[in-house]
Amino acid sequence: MKHVRQACRHAIHAFAVLLLGAFAFALAPAAAGTQAVPGSLYAELQALDDDPALPAAGRLAAMRLAYARAAPDVMQPGDCAALPDARLQDLFDATALIAFYARDPATLARLQCLYDTLQTRALATEDQHRAMRGALIALQRFDAANALSARLSKTPSALPEIRGTPLPGRPVLRLDSLAQVERAVLAEDGLRVVAVVHPYCGFSRRALEAITTAAEYAWLRDHLQLLVPIGQVWPGQEMLDWNAAHPDLPMQPMVADPAWQDVETDQTPLFHLMRDGKVIDTVAGWPPEGADLRALRAALDDGTH
Repeated sequence: MKHVRQACRHAIHAFAVLLLGAFAFALAPAAAGTQAVPGSLYAELQALDDDPALPAAGRLAAMRLAYARAAPDVMQPGDCAALPDARLQDLFDATALIAFYARDPATLARLQCLYDTLQTRALATEDQHRAMRGALIALQRFDAANALSARLSKTPSALPEIRGTPLPGRPVLRLDSLAQVERAVLAEDGLRVVAVVHPYCGFSRRALEAITTAAEYAWLRDHLQLLVPIGQVWPGQEMLDWNAAHPDLPMQPMVADPAWQDVETDQTPLFHLMRDGKVIDTVAGWPPEGADLRALRAALDDGTH
């Protein structure tokens, strides 16, 4: 069962980007300055992305279908190198738009192939540098994103070194400092409430403020874990600041991985009641009067569902 309330939509798999202030800015496509050329694949995808008649859940599917019909089946270095300049630019921008919403290694590999060719021809623009860097961040390829940062007109803060080896389970990162994070997995034993939140989302911030201070949510604190989906911007300082103030309730950034495919993370806040890693109930959002978490509390109180 899912109880839908007021929430931020963040642009990882969703297209209904109903965000507040800094969150909308931080997760806006890195190639937003690119102008769509009429008749181009990028223009076609942008029109689908902006079409209010398409349901939010179906936009990525429609864009993927249009992309698959128009883009080459294979993009290896030789294929990318054979493209004329205008086609190369259009395919990069179209692929960057797909990569913004769909974090997967295959799309990233296509984007990298096109970007490398743009670089070889000295054609890559500032927007395209940023789009490539954002796609790398979304899949936690921090080393490659750091290397690319030198090409930007204003060098951004360095992304952290990821330490440790992948572990079985749903992968997250433990924040040690701005310069270093450690691989970990989400604890999933027994009954837990996993809150999908983001420091740039106003609803998330209001939810966390209430949960950590209001007596009416005291029952939730010992069962709660905070999960942060990572888009094309790394909110490292914001997460560290939260964790320093709340060491018993740290924010844990997600690692892009197929292990998360059965856990919805396309809006914040979401509250997933989980038993031994299986989602059994979900509440979305945080309106002014507070999310209706009564169903989750009842299940926690009697230990069954």
